[in-house]
Amino acid sequence: MNILKLRILMLIDKFHKATDVAEALQVKQPTVSFHMKSLEKEMGVSLFSLQQGRIMLTEAGKRMLPYAKQIISLEQEARQAVDELTEESQSQLRLGAESISGTYLLPSILAKFAQLYPECRIQLDIQAPDTIRQLLLQGELDFVFLDDKSPLPEHTVAEVVATDRIGIIRNKKMHTSKSVDVDRSDILDKHAWVRYSGASAIDSYSSLLKPSMETNSWEAVKQVVGGGEALAFFPACGVHSSIDSVPTVEWLPYTEVIKTDEESDCYHINIVYQRDTHQSMIQQAFLEFMRQEAQKIRN
Repeated sequence: MNILKLRILMLIDKFHKATDVAEALQVKQPTVSFHMKSLEKEMGVSLFSLQQGRIMLTEAGKRMLPYAKQIISLEQEARQAVDELTEESQSQLRLGAESISGTYLLPSILAKFAQLYPECRIQLDIQAPDTIRQLLLQGELDFVFLDDKSPLPEHTVAEVVATDRIGIIRNKKMHTSKSVDVDRSDILDKHAWVRYSGASAIDSYSSLLKPSMETNSWEAVKQVVGGGEALAFFPACGVHSSIDSVPTVEWLPYTEVIKTDEESDCYHINIVYQRDTHQSMIQQAFLEFMRQEAQKIRN
């Protein structure tokens, strides 16, 4: 009896179709049928029955199912236990983030984690949300950080690590040289705007603009605004967490939005990981660390 036959038994109970099982296992349908018959021959009893076009487990198949699950679980644990003996498995942490959290939230947090676990090699990949979602599903990343404006991948868990707001940045000197009334609905037409061109939580706001400049760098947006009289929609964390000794921009709430919907300018940043996937010790440590950091941020 091999593991593949037991996986087929489990997946037949889930999908009830050999074609769906073949797709899940990325094998051909005749291969699935062959192993089903082989397992029945090996056990000396009928395990599957065809009922109205669906493959169902017989009573013998149902009795065998929990043992198949247990054997497969033990096989996975054995492999993971061996993998964790390797230095790479123990010390590598692969992270992905969309632009806002990757630029402003994570660097200082990861610096703290690196001090606690100096043996850990951390890789942070800042990409468009669609890209990091796909990398997570492919198993190329251990954790990803996504805002709640983006759809979550299937079969994943999301935990909130921070809450941020969307507002407007302007040159810090503008309040003395030139007034900017951010309460008025005609603000969009009165001023020059800079827009972040990548996918982000700002998209629904930026779509209202006809910008005079676009860039795929948040820091470039900030520098353009800080050096002139243009405005930009911007995440609060990108200004409030700034380590500049002399900030060149100030962040203001976009009150026209707040009047419409009190929570519409807020969004959450989530840490997202695959459900029911074994985590190495360093991955477990990182997840617990992020939960603690999230609690500090909320307090």
